[in-house]
Amino acid sequence: MDGKVAATRSPFRPMHFEEGLTTQAQVYAEFRRVLMSGSLKPGEELSLRQLAAILGVSTTPIREALRQLETEGGLEIHGGNRVYRVPMIGADELAEIRDIRVQLEGMAAEAAAGAIRPAQMRLITNAYDLMCRAVETHDADLYLENNWRFHSLIYQAAQRPTLLGIIERLWLRTGPLVRLAIGKAGHLDQSMTFHAAALEALRARDPRAAREAVIRDINEAARDLKGILDITEKGSGRSSS
Repeated sequence: MDGKVAATRSPFRPMHFEEGLTTQAQVYAEFRRVLMSGSLKPGEELSLRQLAAILGVSTTPIREALRQLETEGGLEIHGGNRVYRVPMIGADELAEIRDIRVQLEGMAAEAAAGAIRPAQMRLITNAYDLMCRAVETHDADLYLENNWRFHSLIYQAAQRPTLLGIIERLWLRTGPLVRLAIGKAGHLDQSMTFHAAALEALRARDPRAAREAVIRDINEAARDLKGILDITEKGSGRSSS
């Protein structure tokens, strides 16, 4: 296994609307999923018309959802045409977010290990199995979707909704960076080692081990990303120092 995967599909899906939820709320939830999973990369622009065609909705709920995500830091307005794009992120900001994530996500993993239920454990295991399949079949989209699903299911199991909301806000910023990281040699094998450790810790109901596995996953991913961002910033003439 060489640890490399390739993207093949559009990250957006035609909407299948649920009763009781507004179109804007469901469009917003879809955009959040795409951003947090890393299905869009930093700097990628979003076209209202293209999104409307893919999702099967008018541009109005799309525009409102994008505006909401802009206020949350998940998107930014760029250029004279004022198009929405996924924000770029510098090495300094990455380091700050990493330091916050290790505290919050470590806390959530620790709490989850003591509160996990069998049904939740099955879903987390399924996400892990799908990531393994994605690495074997070189399917970036399947990996990215289930990487976020794996982490979010763990944090949901902590039963701390305020904590979960803060973590999700951070993933809006860092999720798109995951797509950059998975192209680095050895990154996926390393990440899956930590995912396996987190899964085993949850099965054993070991809070300390669960926390440690998640923290190591975040720290090592940030180290890989810093190398990528340093190269990008040097190439653009910017410095993170």
